[in-house]
Amino acid sequence: MNQHTGIAIDSLASTTRGRRPVSKHKQRVFLAATLLLTDLVAIFLGLALASMIRFGHVWTGLDSRNILAIAPFYVISAVAVRALSGEALIRLAETLKRGMVALGATASMLLYLLFATQDGDQVSRALLTLTFACAAAMLLVLRPLHVHFARHHLGGELYSVLVLNDGVFPASLGRHISINVSGRFDAANPSAEDYDRLAGLLVCCDRVVVRCTPDKRDLWAHVLQGMNVHAEIIAPEITQTRAIAVSSFAGRPTFLVAKGPLNLRDRMLKRGFDIIVAAGALLFLAPVMLLVAVAIRLESPGPALFRQKRIGRQNRLFDIFKFRSMRVETSDLGGRRSATRDDDRITRVGRFIRRTSIDELPQLLNVLKGDMSIVGPRPHAVHSTAKSKLFWEVDERYWYRHACKPGITGLAQIRGYRGATHEERDLTDRLEADLEYVGKWSFWNDVAIILKTVMVVVHPNAY
Repeated sequence: MNQHTGIAIDSLASTTRGRRPVSKHKQRVFLAATLLLTDLVAIFLGLALASMIRFGHVWTGLDSRNILAIAPFYVISAVAVRALSGEALIRLAETLKRGMVALGATASMLLYLLFATQDGDQVSRALLTLTFACAAAMLLVLRPLHVHFARHHLGGELYSVLVLNDGVFPASLGRHISINVSGRFDAANPSAEDYDRLAGLLVCCDRVVVRCTPDKRDLWAHVLQGMNVHAEIIAPEITQTRAIAVSSFAGRPTFLVAKGPLNLRDRMLKRGFDIIVAAGALLFLAPVMLLVAVAIRLESPGPALFRQKRIGRQNRLFDIFKFRSMRVETSDLGGRRSATRDDDRITRVGRFIRRTSIDELPQLLNVLKGDMSIVGPRPHAVHSTAKSKLFWEVDERYWYRHACKPGITGLAQIRGYRGATHEERDLTDRLEADLEYVGKWSFWNDVAIILKTVMVVVHPNAY
């Protein structure tokens, strides 16, 4: 509900009370409390269900001290992992992820305490395991219901926002109240009364956004810095530099235009996951890979593995490993010609391993070397083209996808963007998916992509 009004600030308080934003702080606190209560109910229901399954009686095997001990441990865990945060209130994936992490932390702390104090023998380990398994199932049911309740209670918006327009034409900025203060509030020389009237508006909102002419930005910044509110000023020209934040260097303000998508902790987590998965997969798939290598050598002379220069992280080149699917004399080391459906360069074995993605398995070695990751944007050959244009000539954002390691599978692949790039659209579709992956990376997204990859291993566009 986007309201635009030219009413003076002093008259707004008396004539448009219904249009003023109402702070949602108390609503968020209330919803966080109800979410915590929902989680505790889920845990105790899980405990009751586990007791019924294990012994046929509710609470059997646990006395009241152990039952009550779970609650404070969960509260501590939930606060520590932000399982009650604003994002966890309205975002389904976030609420499930953080709820599961909080429950896992609670289980770990409780088990450690029980066995560290030598009380573990008095508690059934099977019951404890079953309790937290049942509690997890309850959380997966109750937390989504709470998200639906929270979204309805908040009206779809987590925060209330007030937009102030000064010297600019009001524009639609979503479901927020927008007020025209041009000629009503002098940001250059406000009086104490002006400040008081402005404060009467801002105290009711969680965030204020100012749209004004460039010459008034410093003035509004000065006005808002003493208002005890989250305040921002829109500066459209920053879009040209693609700035993502404001920083400083040697006492001078700077625009932050780029940063790695992963911090040190995330890089360590992703690297550890890559090593475990790649090493395990190589051990498990070694017999299959050996048979494929033998079949390739028997059908056509030449090595079983094919090496090609690909563009990797930070736009550095590396040698990618694949099972050779073409005859040696027709192999395209530069990647100037994409494989087509009836490509006569592809051998019979090659056609099978390309269609089933088996030709990609040697890239597990690239993962162990550190050139690639299990999940990430697919690495392209240097001279790859879309409709006779090099990829970076089609879209200048192409280089942005290399901010993280390339992967064996990725978001573009599970969305079906595979095969030759005959048209520019073939590239831009997968580029959008790659940029989305880089911009919204999370460990759980990687896990989800791996699971979904199983469904698209055999794909009609793989040839």
